[in-house]
Amino acid sequence: MENKTKGSWLIHHTNKLQTFASQNGYNDTYVAGKAGILLSAVSANDSINVSNEKLDVLASVANINIPFELPKLLDILEEQQLIEKSKTGIAVLGVTTETTLLHTSTIFEDLNPSSIELASLDLAERASITPILYKDIAEEISDIYQLSEKDTTKLFTDAEQIGFTDIENISDDEKLLFNGNLFRRDTAEKIKTVLDSLKPSEQLKLIELNEILGKNACVEIIFAENILGKELFQKVTAIGLYDVSVVSNSKEDAGYITLPSAFSKYSNSMVDDAFDLAKAFISSITYGMTKSPSARGQIQMVDALLSTLVRGEKVGPVPAIAEDYKILELKGVVKVSHGQKKGRSGPMLELLKKEVGELALQAIRQGDVSEHSLTALPSAAVTKFNGPEFNRENMRRKQIKQSPSATNDMLSILRTGK
Repeated sequence: MENKTKGSWLIHHTNKLQTFASQNGYNDTYVAGKAGILLSAVSANDSINVSNEKLDVLASVANINIPFELPKLLDILEEQQLIEKSKTGIAVLGVTTETTLLHTSTIFEDLNPSSIELASLDLAERASITPILYKDIAEEISDIYQLSEKDTTKLFTDAEQIGFTDIENISDDEKLLFNGNLFRRDTAEKIKTVLDSLKPSEQLKLIELNEILGKNACVEIIFAENILGKELFQKVTAIGLYDVSVVSNSKEDAGYITLPSAFSKYSNSMVDDAFDLAKAFISSITYGMTKSPSARGQIQMVDALLSTLVRGEKVGPVPAIAEDYKILELKGVVKVSHGQKKGRSGPMLELLKKEVGELALQAIRQGDVSEHSLTALPSAAVTKFNGPEFNRENMRRKQIKQSPSATNDMLSILRTGK
């Protein structure tokens, strides 16, 4: 397994583990994953300085416990020479999403993880390539990582209970393992298998929706449900055929879907969107295009806007910038500041993670930019983002919304340092 892929699985597993009171047996996975999540939150393509106040906000949004976890994670990142601590904050080395994942993998290996932790990553990788039967994988995994019968049983029990993989009982004594990354790569054959399992009328609905996604990259959930019908929509999203993302504000939850393989023509979709940043960006941009009134800065020329950001230039000033991209600020993707341009003054937007903007631009321009698509086969402030895996889990089996005042306080610190 490539190190960057291993890093993405560490992030995946950590997101699962942090919903549990204890990470017993997977401590090294959890520490390395948390370090990677923190590095992603505080870093940009260029080296930057992050004040202690901003650091606390970014760590809090990343679900990192400030008094207990943050000091240890900062020590780890400093040992890796990725940051330099000072009394007023940290200096952060410029890194991309890919290099963040590489560093996450390195941190993990330096911790000398147990065999069962290594096996959990391999198991998740295999279950993302194709669904596998328990009886076909248990003995092989046990032999490769020299697991005892007790540890093998623990691994598969943990995989099911924690969510490293999904388990579908297909008989009294047999289980099928898969996970939500199943359709992020090598999608054509897998999608054909799904189509073959459906009624002809359902096949036509899926093909119609995917043709639309091939042109638009991102569409609203209600639009997709109108095409598929709720029953079929829930069925295919539960297995990960579509990525469901939800951006939220004080007035509404706006849901969007994209194809999981949306970036795989250019790179590894799972790796480049390990932190859900590109999907968050596309969903926020789509929200700005479809929901934001023109009076406050509705996006009219999205290609020009994204191209300007990717070139490293600021865009604005318009009122919507201070409102529609709050979740991207909180994830460290963009920076909002007061500025002037063409005789006007107000909120300006700057892209901190160039590769995220590039992926969003590719998807906006070309829709499904994967090598294969189905057609080849016979407003208010956005303050929260629920990524595809969170929503897929809900489809298979609610987060408390951040209060507006809490969100505004955090954004004030990010923008002004106060």
